[in-house]
Amino acid sequence: MSLDVTAVASVLKETYPNGIVEIDYKRAKTLALLRKEKGTLVEGSFGTAFKQPIKYSNPQAGSATYATGYAQAATENTRYTHWYLTPAELFQFARVTGAAVRRSQGNTAAFVKALVSEIENAKVALTRMIEIYLDGSGWGDLAQIATAGITTTAITLKYPWMARFFEIGQSISFSSSINGAVLRAPAAGVATKITAVDTSTGILTTADDMTSGGSTQVAAADYIFRAGDRQNSASPTRIVPCGFKAFLPDAASDRGTLFNVDQTLSQRLGGLRRSATTSGNMEEALLDMSSDIDSQGGVSTHCVMGTQTYAKLGKSLLNKVYCDIEDMDGVKLGFKGIVVQGASGDIICYSDSAFAEGRARMFNVADIGIQHVGDDIATIDQTDGLQFRQVDGTDDWMARLVASYQFHVDAPGHAGVVTDL
Repeated sequence: MSLDVTAVASVLKETYPNGIVEIDYKRAKTLALLRKEKGTLVEGSFGTAFKQPIKYSNPQAGSATYATGYAQAATENTRYTHWYLTPAELFQFARVTGAAVRRSQGNTAAFVKALVSEIENAKVALTRMIEIYLDGSGWGDLAQIATAGITTTAITLKYPWMARFFEIGQSISFSSSINGAVLRAPAAGVATKITAVDTSTGILTTADDMTSGGSTQVAAADYIFRAGDRQNSASPTRIVPCGFKAFLPDAASDRGTLFNVDQTLSQRLGGLRRSATTSGNMEEALLDMSSDIDSQGGVSTHCVMGTQTYAKLGKSLLNKVYCDIEDMDGVKLGFKGIVVQGASGDIICYSDSAFAEGRARMFNVADIGIQHVGDDIATIDQTDGLQFRQVDGTDDWMARLVASYQFHVDAPGHAGVVTDL
């Protein structure tokens, strides 16, 4: 019996109305916390984008002398700029083999069950990358190789916890720079596949020998990217969604031009930074950052950090007060945070496994958001009118998931990062 494609398409449209693949936020903590909204794309000098205004200075026409202040008024007014947030896309593919189709023997329900199962698994993989890139720079870097960290098919990461960002079967590529050099090539080309992950030692096993490749072979201290998430160029452009690290770089030297905004003009455009080495302990470092934000007129409501860093905070506090974390609508998200008394009120500190260790990002949740193109962050791509289609030259069938969105920080000067925790 042949497969009833029309019936399958009908069932899929009922399963995924409007193509929306609903994300399970139970473990995607920061993704669940932040406001998400369908943005309006506008046409500007830099292409089609979301236009997000930023005020970074109040009018400075003023003086104890009337004439002096009056003369300044001609050129001094409130200073605004805009993030022209170009949506970036992440794709994930759910493919069902022809063998699965044949085993269904024309049974539409059996085929739909197989396809839906694959779509749901692809959704989990897509959600994980969305989470990881919430803390990202927009360049797609996931980890760094340790010094002397390459032995044939074994890659030792700079820190073991970095292994949590990788999965078996994932294809990866390498470069000596996050955003300033071409990709390096293992023997098989510019990418290799991960065949094993050891999260306790931070060792990745690869399908290809990383010690070969001639003048372009992978080297110690190289950065690792998911294949296709970093342009093979010495001057690449960002092609994955940005995250906290783009809007609030860990180092002042990492500030640059982001979405047509020169972040070096003011901390109000590039965020605040503080090293914990200048404070007495971890709690004091967070309180110092809270004071920095308060001095800029900001309010800190939340502070996110990696799971190990959060555990360190918990161990350092003798009297811990926990509270339920709620989203922007006041809905409890199913996980708790530790309350720290900040300069402008309570700050809820919480852990997120998708975030890097050794640093904490402090912010007002009302200032952070995600704008997406479709009706939700993740949808089934049907630009060709099809929710699923047969793969050319095979008897396989495939659905294409896409997340088209951009992260943004509306008031970078009211948010900060504490490093060296």
